[in-house]
Amino acid sequence: MSFQQLVEHSRRYGSDPAFVLLGGGNTSFKEDRTLYVKASGHALGTIGEDGFVRMDLDLLEQIWHKQYSQDDEQREDEVLKDMMSCRLEGETARPSVEALLHALLPFPYVVHLHPALVNGVTCAQDGEASVHRLFGEALWVELVKPGFILANIVRERLIAHQAKTGKVYSLIFLQNHGIFVGGQSLEEIAQIYTEVLSTIEAQLVRKPDFTECEADADKVEKVSGVLQGLKNERILFRNTLEFKHLLTDRSSFAKAGSSFTPDHIVYAGFKPLWVDEGADVSKAFVQFEREHGSAPKIVCVQNLGVFSLGEKPLPLFFDTVAISVYSESFGGPRFMDEAMINFIRNWEVEKYRSQVSS
Repeated sequence: MSFQQLVEHSRRYGSDPAFVLLGGGNTSFKEDRTLYVKASGHALGTIGEDGFVRMDLDLLEQIWHKQYSQDDEQREDEVLKDMMSCRLEGETARPSVEALLHALLPFPYVVHLHPALVNGVTCAQDGEASVHRLFGEALWVELVKPGFILANIVRERLIAHQAKTGKVYSLIFLQNHGIFVGGQSLEEIAQIYTEVLSTIEAQLVRKPDFTECEADADKVEKVSGVLQGLKNERILFRNTLEFKHLLTDRSSFAKAGSSFTPDHIVYAGFKPLWVDEGADVSKAFVQFEREHGSAPKIVCVQNLGVFSLGEKPLPLFFDTVAISVYSESFGGPRFMDEAMINFIRNWEVEKYRSQVSS
């Protein structure tokens, strides 16, 4: 096994939308007390060796012996500075915010992805119970602030579990986020992912139906023109059987009307704009922007279809809908709470990731 193989496997996972979309997910490799971890903002699907940062594992370990501010913004700034100081000489890229978590897991290889199938469980009302029922000793982590707080909670639970059982978690499910898998080889990790996905798929009561549907071409052209006039973006439109059911009324739309994971916020906005059939799209758009301080990236028009401002938001909205459908098999959808959504929206790390990816 080698670092080059990590690069190749990272591209394979990143090129498969069943595992991860756009710049989401990260991977790592450990060798001779050096951690090779994905740099922030790089997409796994096109990553090269320069998309990884080399870090000193011994220096990263010292972070756990320091005291940091209780203030969210100040704490994350302090931790980031210390993490940047853990890079080997000559490294200039910024490590993934989850580098600490990668460093904690005592495996040569760690692959963190966001499969919609997995998030159908992690973003479900009965997610925790389902994980324990289906995967035994896997670690479940409730919704907590990402970055240092998340890594510290995982660290404490890894230590406690190993002290109690003598074993180390190789499978970690993060509520409203995704999954971490550690292994001695990339082949072992691939096998674990295959087993996890097949296990979840066997539990599904139904899958999303994204069969294309026709839409009123004149109405689509009119709305696209309005949105184009509001924002100088390429406007994409899609209508599918799943969208058709979703857009019948506000009650149905609520199943996909918020954010499941940080990636949805970064690439598709913290929630889509709903527009009643026959309502003024321009007025609704301006009101949304005024109320929330940012423009919507996805606009859903009742009984018409879904409009995307630019190419990136659309696959994330498809992902949102898929997760919502999968979650029906595990108690129904559970979005991030308002406090967490606001934290992610204002978190410098995610703003940086969005800027780099664009």
